[in-house]
Amino acid sequence: MFKIKKETVVVTTSALLTVVAAMHLLRIIFNVDIKINGTSLMIWPSYVAVLALGFLAVLNLESIERRNKTTWIKFIMWLFVLDAIGVFYSWMSNLSYWGISRNGFGVITLFDVLIVIILATSIRKANR
Repeated sequence: MFKIKKETVVVTTSALLTVVAAMHLLRIIFNVDIKINGTSLMIWPSYVAVLALGFLAVLNLESIERRNKTTWIKFIMWLFVLDAIGVFYSWMSNLSYWGISRNGFGVITLFDVLIVIILATSIRKANR
């Protein structure tokens, strides 16, 4: 059976929680209106989400007994992986927003993948 280290799971979920908290924070800052079936969602749940998800991300990272440089590199790498997934989706869906065209999303995707490869190589070297 395939085994995953606890640290990898914790760092990955921390990165995911951080991204979702950041998205809610951006919704608050830019006052983005979200509608479901024509009904606007109130903004106050985003305040709760920022606090709760940010707190959970910090607790997750605090649960790692030995946090070191490699732990933070893994965390940053997972943030880039999550960004690459979102940007790749935008590229594949031919979306254009924030003044970024489809080609721009393609370039950002390649940049994200390059950064992930560099960080993964750095992690491998540190684990030897």
